[in-house]
Amino acid sequence: MATAAVATEPFRDEALEQARLLGMPDYRLVFVPHPVQLLTLGELHAFADRAFEEIVARLTTPSARRAEGSSAGEDPHELP
Repeated sequence: MATAAVATEPFRDEALEQARLLGMPDYRLVFVPHPVQLLTLGELHAFADRAFEEIVARLTTPSARRAEGSSAGEDPHELP
């Protein structure tokens, strides 16, 4: 099942490291600006709308590692 996790930018390093340690170095992660906890519901919905296309891309685009069978120099967490 395709999955894309969403985290805020300050937690990028931790999220990538956890994915690597759990044996999922090409786990599909989407990073959004921080903070989100103080946003109103309307602001949060607008925030989600702006992230939607990137989330869909993560779910529908094969990672470079799987597509090429290699991990040399590729960052699967950055979209082209």
